[in-house]
This record gives sequence, structure tokens and C-alpha cells, in this order.
Amino acid sequence: SILRTIRDNIVSVLKTLSYQNTVENIHRKDTTTGLYSAEYLYGKGKTVIDGYDESSICMFTINNIEEINEQYGRTVGTEMIKEVAEVVKDNISDEYIFVRYMGPKFAIVFTGVDGESVSGFVKSIKEYIEEIKVKTGKTKNKKSKEEIMAVPLTNFVIATYYKGTGIEELTKKLEDYLNESEKTDSKIVCI
Repeated sequence: SILRTIRDNIVSVLKTLSYQNTVENIHRKDTTTGLYSAEYLYGKGKTVIDGYDESSICMFTINNIEEINEQYGRTVGTEMIKEVAEVVKDNISDEYIFVRYMGPKFAIVFTGVDGESVSGFVKSIKEYIEEIKVKTGKTKNKKSKEEIMAVPLTNFVIATYYKGTGIEELTKKLEDYLNESEKTDSKIVCI
């Protein structure tokens, strides 16, 4: 019976290692933005992040993407997501990890930087994003030639990640915060 228990424990460890290996290697690139998916944070990204004792994780969403899709079509919504990704990529260091978390949500990990230091920088990124204007192909009225432009409305949340803690738990809290906040919220919150 002792050998059976040992065998069961060994099998359990091997299964766990297999699952861990799968999670660490499942990351892929998003075809729309060229960014890694959220799974990257839990595999290769975590290795980089854990090279620092403390990092800041910022998650943000494009609050009005559903309205943009409904009013102007999914093509305009997709273009908005591409533009947002480009603006962020152009304004952050290559040392930081930037992923498309899910749908209109993105995550930036500021490796080795505390939350207080990040908030000013995040404010600048938010301003850059909200200056984006995407052509909709529609005019204000039949006589006007002035085209309507779609503008993103974003909501940001920042938290501190400490080496050795569960990154998936922290990102889930950030995601929950964004999901529970009002669609009209457009702020930066540190939790």
C-alpha cells in the first residue's frame, strides 16, 4: 500500500509537470495585433517578470468597442484595436511585456517598476490612446462631407506584482475590476 501511494504521488507530479509545460508553451501571437496572447504571461513572460522582485501590471480595456462595432461595423472596431496596440507598442520600452489579454483588453507588465512610478507614464499612454481617430466611412449628414471619426474610451487599472506570487490571480482581479466597472468609466485606478 505504501508503494501504491508513492506511485500515485509520482504519477500526480508527472501530470502536473505535463500541464505546466503545456501552459508555459501554449502562448501564441494574436493575428490582429501581432501581440502575444495572455497565456504568454503565465509561461515565458513569467520567467522574465520573476527576474525582478517587484513589477507593475497594468490592464486596460477599450470600453466603447461594442458601440463602435454596432454603429460603424466590426472592421472599424478591428482597426481601432490595431491602432491602440500600435500606439502602446510605440510608447513603451521593449523591456516591458505587452499582450492582448482578451478581446478589447490589453495588459502591460512594467518589469522591475513599482506602481507609483508607473501611474504618470500610464496617464500619458491613456492620453495617446484617446487621441486616436479611426475613419468610419460615414458622414454626419447627407450634405456634409465631414467624416465621422471613432474615438476609443479606455479604463485602466494598475496593481503591483511580487515575485513568487500568483500572477494569474492578480490578472484575474484586474480583469474582474474592468468587467465590473461602468462602461462610461474612463480613469486610472491603482488597486
